[in-house]
Amino acid sequence: MTPGNGKQRFKRIQLAPGFLALWLVLSCASASASILSLAIFPYFSPEQLVTLHKPLKDYLARETGLKLRLVSAADFKAFKGRTAAGRYDLLITAPHLGRLAEKQAGYRWLAVTSNYSEAVFVARRDSGPQDLADLKGRRLALPPRLAIIHQMALETLEKGGLQAGRDVTIVPRRSHDHALYAVLLGETDAAAIGRPTWLRYRAPEKRSLMVIGRSEHIPGFAIMAHPRLASATVERLRRALYAFPSTPEGKAYFDATGLEGVRPITEQDLNLLDHYLARIRAAREARGK
Repeated sequence: MTPGNGKQRFKRIQLAPGFLALWLVLSCASASASILSLAIFPYFSPEQLVTLHKPLKDYLARETGLKLRLVSAADFKAFKGRTAAGRYDLLITAPHLGRLAEKQAGYRWLAVTSNYSEAVFVARRDSGPQDLADLKGRRLALPPRLAIIHQMALETLEKGGLQAGRDVTIVPRRSHDHALYAVLLGETDAAAIGRPTWLRYRAPEKRSLMVIGRSEHIPGFAIMAHPRLASATVERLRRALYAFPSTPEGKAYFDATGLEGVRPITEQDLNLLDHYLARIRAAREARGK
């Protein structure tokens, strides 16, 4: 696959302008009192997020009798800000942002997905680095700086004696899939993306890539409820959520998303998430923001 052909292929998954406008209107609008917003962290395009998470939304609505609306935001920063402001009733978000939502806005944990995540470093087989040490002097695509995978990748490089900005040029991209496309299209020498993104990506072009390294593990996605929801409503959602993996639609959902069921959050999980939140805060302060 040549870079030119790759760009032609990837254009087909981009969102139509009208769909994007509708999505952003829905994500910014306040839901009516009778409709709960189920907000999805924008780790893929809006079109992909709707396709992936609509089965869960439909199941929860059917099992609980609640009216639910899928929403998201244009980017990580906007999603984080709206979460902190309590704009969303329910969240499916990155685990560190779930921890932040708990601290900043009192969101309650319903569950965390049972899969683990990690930063998966990938490069092209034909011309890329063969291991993490080979990244010295190279360009590495990463998800946005607010993404926990971004900080996990940097920490992994540091443990290998590589300093971002000095030894490796970091190229932030707007999402995990955009970071993956950067290496597929030859825009960077390698990329680090979340494990669910890597597992879910099944296009033929995946054969042109190889895994050259991995970070340590973190918990899967956070699933949370805003404190304004009644305790009885939260309990109905929790019961339905824990029953979901054993249903046919649940099995299909977890296969499609690369997630693996649900479990309770643990104190060990929270301590690990606090560690990466501290790294993100330090990185922001170092940049003067």
